[in-house]
Amino acid sequence: MLKKIAYFLLPLNVLIDTLLLFSEQLSWLPLLRAGLLLVLLLFVFVKYPRHFRYYPAMMLFVGYCLLQLAFVSNLSKSVNITLKICIPIASFAIGFHLFNRPEELRKLSVSIIGVYFILIANFILSQVFGLGESVYSEDSDFRVGNLDDAWNVFTYSVLLAPMVLFFVGQRKWLKWTTYIGAVANALLVLISIKRIAILGLFTGTAIRWFNALQIGRIVKSLALLVGGVALLYPFFGELIEQRLQARSDRFETGALEREGRFLESQYVWESATSFDDPAKSLFGLEGFNSVGNYADGRFGDRQLHVDYNLIVNTIGLVGLFLYLFMFVQIGLRMHRIRKYVVMQADMRTLLLSMFWMLLLNQFITSFAGQMYHVSYRLMVFVVMGSILGTFYSSAYARAGSLQR
Repeated sequence: MLKKIAYFLLPLNVLIDTLLLFSEQLSWLPLLRAGLLLVLLLFVFVKYPRHFRYYPAMMLFVGYCLLQLAFVSNLSKSVNITLKICIPIASFAIGFHLFNRPEELRKLSVSIIGVYFILIANFILSQVFGLGESVYSEDSDFRVGNLDDAWNVFTYSVLLAPMVLFFVGQRKWLKWTTYIGAVANALLVLISIKRIAILGLFTGTAIRWFNALQIGRIVKSLALLVGGVALLYPFFGELIEQRLQARSDRFETGALEREGRFLESQYVWESATSFDDPAKSLFGLEGFNSVGNYADGRFGDRQLHVDYNLIVNTIGLVGLFLYLFMFVQIGLRMHRIRKYVVMQADMRTLLLSMFWMLLLNQFITSFAGQMYHVSYRLMVFVVMGSILGTFYSSAYARAGSLQR
């Protein structure tokens, strides 16, 4: 039963994100999401207790974050943010154990089509009923309900499209649905004028192309992207130009030095590397709660906007090392196990390119400071875990010693 629910994990979380616009009426939704994810994690950890050895650095980081809660100044706030950050990271295990065969990975991939439907429906309904805020414009011409600060959900759903297309195979209606969903959401990212979300779309694609080294597919993807944008530009071109004009100040000379992200970084890193307070520099001791805890409160109620700043400021340099080390470790796991994997060549190439894209591109996305956004982080960690788990299953099956 729980495994069947897990197949809908990604679209269900995106749906919950959209419904949180009505948080006053649906105040139980965050508790439902947290409860569901915790139950799934408990199920996996109880059923596969020995397999922590495949991702120990990840569990060490989560354990370190939870230990921090014993020292924080605002327990309720730190618990809230810590769970938003740690649950998606720990959900790597859900992908690793529950979606570690091609057939299971296919079901996970197909569920992303549901994400496309939800995102597009959310946009349409938000436009029709005026839901959410219209950012970068005084006109109510571009609304996305509760997702106005969750653009990486759109970005990563598009970046996962090649995997979806591969696993839907020759089923034309699913293939065309994926094409339409991916192009439509890519267009929404472009219209958003959110720089990191747009950059992530291009850097993620570039990383995947570099790892795949398949010229034919690269040309096909470029043709699809250019054709889709050209076809739809007459309908949205004016809107894009208006929104670019509204953000023109962000592209002026010296604009970067005036941005909060740049200013906060100076204060955070100067404080962390000064070691005036060694305990704070090393351990942070604030459990991801940065409001009022940096730059002597100069930024008021503003949360730190860069993930690396948030980590250093609230869980210290040790926390940053553990965070980076968990990615290094799973990257090394993939580098080693890939030599022993036996599967069809095109699937192997695709999954490897998707794995490295997800692992590397999230470092770029982290400059947008959204590591506490649950849905997009679930996409990253569940799919990465699933791909690595599939490689391990294939390698062990080859050796005749798979015991799961």
